[in-house]
Amino acid sequence: MKVLVVTESYWPNADGGALFERRLVLGLIGRGNQVSVWAPGPKFKSYDEQDGPYVIHREKGVLFLANRKYKVSLFPFIKAYRVIRAERPDVIHIHNAYWMGLFTMFWARLLKIPVLATNHFMPENALLNLKGTDFVYKPLERFIWSFLVWFHNRADFVTSPTPTAVKLLVDHGLKAPHEPISNGIDTKVFHPRQDTGAVAAKYQIATDRPVLIYVGRLDGEKRLDLIISALPLIKLQQNVQLVMVGSGKAMNDLKAQANKLGVADDIIFTGYIDEDEKPVIYNAASVFVISSPAELQSIVTLEAMATGLPIISVDVAALKELCHDDQNGFLFPRDDFKALAERVNKLLPDKALMSSFSKESMNIVQSLHSTDVTFEKYETAYKRAVKHRTDRA
Repeated sequence: MKVLVVTESYWPNADGGALFERRLVLGLIGRGNQVSVWAPGPKFKSYDEQDGPYVIHREKGVLFLANRKYKVSLFPFIKAYRVIRAERPDVIHIHNAYWMGLFTMFWARLLKIPVLATNHFMPENALLNLKGTDFVYKPLERFIWSFLVWFHNRADFVTSPTPTAVKLLVDHGLKAPHEPISNGIDTKVFHPRQDTGAVAAKYQIATDRPVLIYVGRLDGEKRLDLIISALPLIKLQQNVQLVMVGSGKAMNDLKAQANKLGVADDIIFTGYIDEDEKPVIYNAASVFVISSPAELQSIVTLEAMATGLPIISVDVAALKELCHDDQNGFLFPRDDFKALAERVNKLLPDKALMSSFSKESMNIVQSLHSTDVTFEKYETAYKRAVKHRTDRA
């Protein structure tokens, strides 16, 4: 099958959606499909880039003012038509309801080309990063959901990474055929028993005490302030180190908070790390902690589970589908840093519980979230999109 992937954020961007999309592209090619990508580039010009066995059509990019780490497209209405006509795909896979996705959807419907749309976004991803918006939060939230549903109802088939994510769309009016498909994780890359010596030394990760780890963007929507607020309470009972892997707009605020609470010496901010270091750095930790209330799945949580880490997770959105309370970790209520600290203090001293949670994390990944299952499900979803388009013709 010939697939055109259209996305506003693609590798080498480090967000979960971008990294998943590249894994999906390479996985589909490995299964005999032809795949090409249309995505913004780092420059204000368009060009083609070869990434191993496939081509990325890089659209001229402009700075995304809401997040200056990213470049996005600038009204590529005609270019969408040209890319589609040049590639002549059997199916188009759209990952974002922004300019490239909107114009691709328009031309695909006009040209009667099947479209599968995947939603990686929820309003909180944007609204939790904005300050001073409390009085307009609900209207903005309703508008974003209405727009997302309007867009995805124009697709022939819709996916999102979890049942919770799909249900959110359905609850807000999704009518198009749909199915949850996990982002999946490559257990050949993320697994336990990796040599951590070099990475631990490079980032000064402790080897003589428990290590809590978070991996991902350090942005306001992730509510990482809760983890730092919990750290003094954890340290009353456990001599721990907290490692925060990643970069983002909230890093300076988090460092200031740590200084104010007197725990700065117990926190390592690694900044951005190379992808080949990620599987190793998880192995240098004892427990993975995530406090973000805006996750439609959380690839970093899957990565942590695949490496055998117990999970301490906020009990919001789709995270409970990965962190099964009292089976492979503990859930804590939203915004409750005291409960977060209590869960960590309950888990760390209990070696038998740590071992049990570790094994269950790996079992959940292996049984429900392998990349082989993900790739096969997407191939089936593409065929269903083609059939739906044919039936509507």
